Amino acid sequence: MNLFAKARAWLGEQSKKAAGVAVVYVQKSSGIRLPLTPIPGRTVFTSNLEDRARVEFGDRDYLIEAVDLATGEPAIGDRVIETIDGATTTFEVMPTNTGEPAWRWSDPGHTRWRIHMKQVS
Repeated sequence: MNLFAKARAWLGEQSKKAAGVAVVYVQKSSGIRLPLTPIPGRTVFTSNLEDRARVEFGDRDYLIEAVDLATGEPAIGDRVIETIDGATTTFEVMPTNTGEPAWRWSDPGHTRWRIHMKQVS
């Protein structure tokens, strides 16, 4: 592991400590439940329609270290369960309706995923 890889790993751990939230990741295909500490986020997508107002929308994203997701890469239909303000909330891995895939690498070293989610309950 070179110096930059070590720095990325260290930064990932520090980010989880500072901004991470406790969740359970549920793999759809196997039902495996993994406790994780991802960093929640949001991506805002913009659409410019001819002769219409600009539409902006965003959904919940999670930044998850690839080494933490022992089940392999995220799959459409996988779920994340998080307690937000005392309420259990479930999000599902889904592609956006803008053509963006359900997940993408969030860093040049391919060590962290940005997973797009939609609230399902």
